Amino acid sequence: MPQPRLLASLMAASALGVACGPTGAASPSTAPLAVPDESSPTVAHAAAPMYGYWGLNGYTSAEGFADVQSRLGMTGFQVASENPQWAVKTLLPMVRDAGIRITLRLTDDHHAYTVHGDFDLELWKQQLRRWKGAGLEPYIQDGTLVGHMLLDDIRNFPGRDPDAADLEEMARTSKELFPGLMTYVRQKATDMPTPEGGKYVWVDASVNQYEAKEGPVEAYATVQEDRARRLGLGVINGLNIADGGDGSAGRPGWRPRHYPMTAEEIRHYGRVLATVPSCGMFLNWEYDGEERWSDGSIGAEYFDQPEIQAALAELATLYATHPPVTLLKD
Repeated sequence: MPQPRLLASLMAASALGVACGPTGAASPSTAPLAVPDESSPTVAHAAAPMYGYWGLNGYTSAEGFADVQSRLGMTGFQVASENPQWAVKTLLPMVRDAGIRITLRLTDDHHAYTVHGDFDLELWKQQLRRWKGAGLEPYIQDGTLVGHMLLDDIRNFPGRDPDAADLEEMARTSKELFPGLMTYVRQKATDMPTPEGGKYVWVDASVNQYEAKEGPVEAYATVQEDRARRLGLGVINGLNIADGGDGSAGRPGWRPRHYPMTAEEIRHYGRVLATVPSCGMFLNWEYDGEERWSDGSIGAEYFDQPEIQAALAELATLYATHPPVTLLKD
């Protein structure tokens, strides 16, 4: 997926994790889901489900958090930050005070750890070490900071992409520096390289971000969950609401010749992915109050249409019924 701008993510939420949509939003009825069996790699210390978005510029304030929570029922968010001082002194206290949760990408964009087109593990580690001693630990311990996104889109380096050994070493380094912080990669399970031994030891989860071109969502959900289980990975599901529609929206999305999802698509695709038993987090890409789409419009304006807001709130309400699934391995 295209990179959202740095410091561009916001979802809001209750630390207790029971999200509800805005007053009057429909609340689809759904039977309680089965708790993942003990063979799942995601049965450590159970946490409430986290639902939200990538890319929410324009809402990083107490008022912004309250706004998006009340309208869209969010319970957490993902953001990229290369500034330890700002994150620890400003962002994380604001998140904690609002009673919401966050996952962070702690390293810069690909260019900062690419040499002659190839991924460079040592440069990535140098980026991460800037955070040593910055003060993340209290926020990890109290559950404000729940995850570290190691890398975004692992398959798009001009030369050599990171392999499974690289990903494992990245996750191992992260856990050595920040014990108790869940590690994940933004890449669907079927595109994750197979590690030596067949299962990941240090990487906790990967992200299955569905778009219509992937084919029937029911098959997609089953295949991705099965592949994640075989790799020893937890499941983070989500929708590419900005660019992953089937064209029925009748307008371009974030990129030219791509389409946002309609309310009907969000309801259908979201219900299938949100009820996957091993899904431990749900993240949509993206809702952003400042970023312009390919036609020059602000993307959030499309999602602010009443029918689409209602569909997104219904999805939040549905996912709030999901039994707790912990992505962090013991």
